[in-house]
Amino acid sequence: MHTVYSIKKKKYSKKYFVNFVDFTYDSVELCLDVIMKFGITKDSKLDDKTILEAIEDQNLKDAKLAAYNFVSYKPRSEFEVREKLKTKDFNKSSIDFAVSFLYEFKLLNDEEFSRNYIKSYISNKPSGKYKLTQELRKRGITEGIISETIRNFYPDEDTLELALTAANKHLRKISYKPKEKQRKLISDFLSRRGFEWNIITETIEKIFK
Repeated sequence: MHTVYSIKKKKYSKKYFVNFVDFTYDSVELCLDVIMKFGITKDSKLDDKTILEAIEDQNLKDAKLAAYNFVSYKPRSEFEVREKLKTKDFNKSSIDFAVSFLYEFKLLNDEEFSRNYIKSYISNKPSGKYKLTQELRKRGITEGIISETIRNFYPDEDTLELALTAANKHLRKISYKPKEKQRKLISDFLSRRGFEWNIITETIEKIFK
């Protein structure tokens, strides 16, 4: 058993340091809810099992809060949430708990994330399907969701217009270069943006006709 020596408020935090007489444990940082849940008071005696359960309970709360803060800033994929929590050294059970919490309150949805990502990305960086596929893969979206989302939400009828928009914007940056050099640079640029070769060719012909 371990006797609680003191419970002290942590500066600039909602947590408290729980200190033990025998110093078997370093100061355990717990929020008031967890302290009350486990009946922790000065001079109370706790066994190892209770202490570890309190720590795990706190980890779950911390992971849930970290996940919520991460997705509240902007939409995220499940993969991004898991990777972010890993960088904060949360264990797998805490990460699983936090992800389940986000799904329960409809704060996580890879299908919706993919739809919004495509619309936003195209608006800011007009691109082809290949580029969008790469970007979604980086964010851990499954191949099935990627295929379905691009099939349903990529504006195929506007692909040429997207390529022209991207090309004309880039052309302003390289307008001082010789025409032949411009053609090569525009072609390479559109290729990096994931446009198919027939769209690239047609775009080049329209710009340099």
